[in-house]
Amino acid sequence: MSGAKIRRLAEQSGEIEHEANRYERTYESMRPWLPAKCNDFLDIGCGRGGIAIHVARHYCTATAHLIDGSDEQPPVSWCTDGTPWRDVGTAMAAFARHAPEIAVKTWPPDPLLAIPCELIYSNCSWGHHYPISTYLGLACRSLRPGGTLIVDLRIGPLGEQGRAALARHFDPVATIETPGKKYTRTVWRAFP
Repeated sequence: MSGAKIRRLAEQSGEIEHEANRYERTYESMRPWLPAKCNDFLDIGCGRGGIAIHVARHYCTATAHLIDGSDEQPPVSWCTDGTPWRDVGTAMAAFARHAPEIAVKTWPPDPLLAIPCELIYSNCSWGHHYPISTYLGLACRSLRPGGTLIVDLRIGPLGEQGRAALARHFDPVATIETPGKKYTRTVWRAFP
């Protein structure tokens, strides 16, 4: 499929990134809810790494852990140049270029993985493009007691199912306003 056709399909589905400063705005919406201290954080569905770079700079010394899809799965959204949004290699290159001082690790989607951390977030990925059950086990195994989980839940029945599943394992803290979006950004805490 040509890049132009991918772009056209992405634009029609509303899944194309075209807003300037989106990474910074997303980070700013999350910032009041970020834990005061963080040694490790996990970005599920990191895309090109833009939000992770902002979060890494916020903490200065935290290790960024990135997960995003696999080559066997078809992409669900595209960048304006027609390339798939999901690209851990591009995220690593972005860190090397814009935040070389930050330690970064990438992980394959693995059902048995555990990454102990104080913060897990997923913007327009887990809970939005695929169900909460996909990474719920990872989040439960990885988030340290009192840690923060920020997840965008698709509006509608799937999002409500995700909210109910998360509420069985985490304390709901807040909903961050996302006017005009197809999701609500939710904030949770791991039980102490």
